[in-house]
Amino acid sequence: MRVNPLPSKRALLATALILLAMLAVGSFADYPISLALYHPDNPLAKLLAGFGEYPVALGFSAAGAMLLSARNRERRLAGMLQMIAGCWFILSGGAMAAALPTGYLDIPVWLAALTGVGCTGLTVWGILLLCRGADRKTVLRVAAVFLLVIFADILVVNLIKIPWGRARMRLVASDARAYFMPWWQPGTELRDTLVAAGIAAEEFKSFPSGHSANSSSLMLLSLLPMLRPQWNRRKTALFCAGFGWALTVAVSRIVMGAHYLSDTAVGLAVGLAALVIICRLLFPVRRTARIPSV
Repeated sequence: MRVNPLPSKRALLATALILLAMLAVGSFADYPISLALYHPDNPLAKLLAGFGEYPVALGFSAAGAMLLSARNRERRLAGMLQMIAGCWFILSGGAMAAALPTGYLDIPVWLAALTGVGCTGLTVWGILLLCRGADRKTVLRVAAVFLLVIFADILVVNLIKIPWGRARMRLVASDARAYFMPWWQPGTELRDTLVAAGIAAEEFKSFPSGHSANSSSLMLLSLLPMLRPQWNRRKTALFCAGFGWALTVAVSRIVMGAHYLSDTAVGLAVGLAALVIICRLLFPVRRTARIPSV
């Protein structure tokens, strides 16, 4: 039987139930919850806005390190292509990590760059250590899961949020022309009217939360025991740590007025679904048939 890279079924079920509960509560109380928590100047919420999506950047770098470690040493061309791809993902992840905080925090560019480069370097170093002695094909599959989950999160969220047009809480709170709309009701009419009046289109990308989906990429930590089998007992703990980070970021987005509770629930659900589906596709669990006893 092939090893299952996912955490325990209980952990997955509990996570799904938490997200369903968040969506259910948000469906009835999105606005009052946001009204109670809205505090755009909260320093911790701002900090999480700047660094909440770090799992995406570091995930790219981690996948790049895996490609370098598991490069094909027998076929020169294939190995060269893997090295190029690995370096590209490491550099892209590092550049993203250096740039992300500057979009939300008033910090010096050199400090953001230094933090990004430092975190990327530590990630690459740690992954290369984990890959020592690991099966090459398994490392490549784990790298593929990292990349596919991250790309799926970004793609699915944007395919929904761009046409959906839900107004953000911060716009509703600051502009009398804007008004609250439940998550199941697209706000395209309001968006078209206010964008024509000069409001930025970015203010109508509330549903679902991209920060929540991207922060949920940290749940990919649950795949690290595939590189180091003796960590298998820690798989569920690693998954829960990643989900805990994603929940913290989700709350911070409500505090900032960037998203409602339902937005964050669906964003997290996108991340969870991408992880489960892609792991099932790349690491199918094959059960051997039992021979009936005579």
